[in-house]
Amino acid sequence: MASPALNERPYMNNSLKSPQAFKNACKKIKLLLFDCDGVLTDGRIVLGSNGTEMKFFSTVDGLGLKMWHQAGLLAGSITGRASEALTKRASELKFDELHQNIPLKGLVLAEIMKRRNLCADEIAYIGDDVNDLPVGTRVGLFFAPANHHPSIRPYTDYVLDAKGGHGVIREVVDIILGHQGKMEDLIRSYIES
Repeated sequence: MASPALNERPYMNNSLKSPQAFKNACKKIKLLLFDCDGVLTDGRIVLGSNGTEMKFFSTVDGLGLKMWHQAGLLAGSITGRASEALTKRASELKFDELHQNIPLKGLVLAEIMKRRNLCADEIAYIGDDVNDLPVGTRVGLFFAPANHHPSIRPYTDYVLDAKGGHGVIREVVDIILGHQGKMEDLIRSYIES
């Protein structure tokens, strides 16, 4: 499918699906996958003179992933680069899937689906650029941060208000868990703790 010219792209509203179709799609999601750079982080990479690499992660996203797991759902990352920072963050947040240095993300998605016995409609993905299309176009819901590359817009189901590294994961968690009817109970559990 060829990408439409910039001036032929749909108006940038949040969802390209009808409200009911979007809600129904959210209710089916069991696994949330996402890219790292530009989604979990703001896309910047700090390289120190001694070879160390630093990334900045949002604590808001961390709490969102904790709530996602409390709801009994799975989460993880498929990313084109490898980094110790992501390995550490994934361990802290108990990712169910972590696939780094992946040039062909679609192949990893197929392996995950087979191993976990999931169909495409049960997976949501968050990506920000063309290397995310092999996953985003093969799952039930494809989300993009507000600062995504415009070339992927025609393929996304929902453009988020948050920018990469600034609560993107949490926004998706809130949307999906809200439509699944799980958010109020999770909030209540925090109030009562």
